[in-house]
Amino acid sequence: MNTKNYNPIQSDPFSLKTKLKVKLWQIINKTFFKYSPFFCRKYRVWLIRLFGADVDWTCSLDRHAIIDHPWNLKMGPLSSLKANSWTYCLDKITIGEKCCISKHVFLLTGSHKLNSLNFDLITMPIVIKDCVWLSTRANILPGVTINDFAVIGANSVVTKSVAAFTIVGGNPAKFIKQREIK
Repeated sequence: MNTKNYNPIQSDPFSLKTKLKVKLWQIINKTFFKYSPFFCRKYRVWLIRLFGADVDWTCSLDRHAIIDHPWNLKMGPLSSLKANSWTYCLDKITIGEKCCISKHVFLLTGSHKLNSLNFDLITMPIVIKDCVWLSTRANILPGVTINDFAVIGANSVVTKSVAAFTIVGGNPAKFIKQREIK
């Protein structure tokens, strides 16, 4: 292969306005959001809503959660993002109601075209339906839908959509068993 035309350092696909908005949010996220008292959940919801997030007032956003491009985030009632989770909203991320996104979970909507000379950015949305639990250190990749009442095991890498009422785990995540609610 001729590597002369290969350029993995691509031009930024974002407008100046978006870049400025991103930088302003990063400052807010790393100061006012991060250093707010742990009990100020509604304050953190208010901050993220200022930047266009559609987050229900009953949500719990840990002050150490990292949320990039919050204007692409939608969260239903009684859902939570725990400490050190990374919500990378280059595309839409929709989280249903009563979902638990555990510590160190990565929700990643962006990747790169592997066959491109310019390593072009590609984005796809993530949809997490109602009553889902994403266990510690799970990674959810672009384009994945996790259906109602599914459980994603700790340290799993989810590369494709997950059916309702199933438990999956591993790298890549595979079906373990049906989830029965008693």
